[in-house]
Amino acid sequence: MRKRILTAIGGTLAALALTTAPASAGTGATAEAGVLACGWDPRGAVAYYNHCGSSDPVLIRVERTFDRPGYDQCVGPGSTLLGMLYDIKYAWAKGPC
Repeated sequence: MRKRILTAIGGTLAALALTTAPASAGTGATAEAGVLACGWDPRGAVAYYNHCGSSDPVLIRVERTFDRPGYDQCVGPGSTLLGMLYDIKYAWAKGPC
């Protein structure tokens, strides 16, 4: 009985993990699997923005922590280092540069 309950809990947690992935994760792939997420891509203690899907640069908005003002930045295709996660709260694409 106990094994059946633990198996059910494990399945429920796995299903919950699949349904609560952030929308900004793009493909849902992770850096740990060797594939970078598109868009906002925090890895460990470092914040990145990974621009995929187009060879044109994109304008991103970088939101900072501790109520400090954010900033806009043009980034090209691929992964761009934004800084440490204690400094960067989030980043999102605004449009073309």
